[in-house]
Amino acid sequence: MKIMTIIDQLSSTQNFNGSEKELASFILKNKEQVINLSIQKLATDTFTSTSTIVRLCRKIGLKGYKDFKIKLSAELQQHYNNISTIDPDFPFTEDDSNKEISQRILKLMKDSLNKTSQSLTNELLEQAVREITQAKKIGLFAYGDTYISALSFQNKLMKINYQVNLPILSDESKFLAANFTKNDCTILISYSGRSKTTFELAKILRLNGCQIITVTSDANSEIAKLSDLILPVANFESKDLKISPFASQVAIEYVLNSLYSCLFVANYDKNQRHRLASEKLFSDSRFTDR
Repeated sequence: MKIMTIIDQLSSTQNFNGSEKELASFILKNKEQVINLSIQKLATDTFTSTSTIVRLCRKIGLKGYKDFKIKLSAELQQHYNNISTIDPDFPFTEDDSNKEISQRILKLMKDSLNKTSQSLTNELLEQAVREITQAKKIGLFAYGDTYISALSFQNKLMKINYQVNLPILSDESKFLAANFTKNDCTILISYSGRSKTTFELAKILRLNGCQIITVTSDANSEIAKLSDLILPVANFESKDLKISPFASQVAIEYVLNSLYSCLFVANYDKNQRHRLASEKLFSDSRFTDR
């Protein structure tokens, strides 16, 4: 026999009078907010009385309003914990509360990070660090949503004295790719692995013998086949229709942040000295507007 939850009982209004039905309806629409409301504020917001609120609480088997808030809070937390099936392309609906939306996004990101972490091995990161540290020049190519992640990665590397070429325009990318040689290393970011522009760049880089590291969810893509090393991200989202790239974005940033951290540790003392020296230089500088 299923135990009736507070939400179930508030939804079943057969034993409620008119005022109690309106009160129950308000609570169901504002579950998270009600937990933080005093009984007086709830009465004011619902145009009812404190006695009506207490009576409703007792009708659903509770001692009073304080007992109601404690048990509703626990029930909602259990509901959030039980959220399991998330559509990565459409992780929320118009019927979800703000809290439910935030919990669904949290669950989606955790799942994406956990799945990506399982594939990102120590050996893959070691090889990536080796290729980058031995390279004469470093290139970074990304487009669309992934460009922001690439820009952040470039900024982090700059702070430990890695000069990374990140072109803005697609035409500029082709000319830059043509200048890389077997002594250089490039990082391509393509979640789908189907980017036509990135594929064209990969072909140019392959012809020049440049080392190619690709961050992608499709290790069997044509871009991946041209690469020397794949840093995998979780394959959650569809390649086309979606609200936003929540899962792919957090997975890509996780991989890039992991790679940056490994590069930092590979020459920890030197990188730490460089970072501290740069910060001191900036703090000692004096600028005037003239």
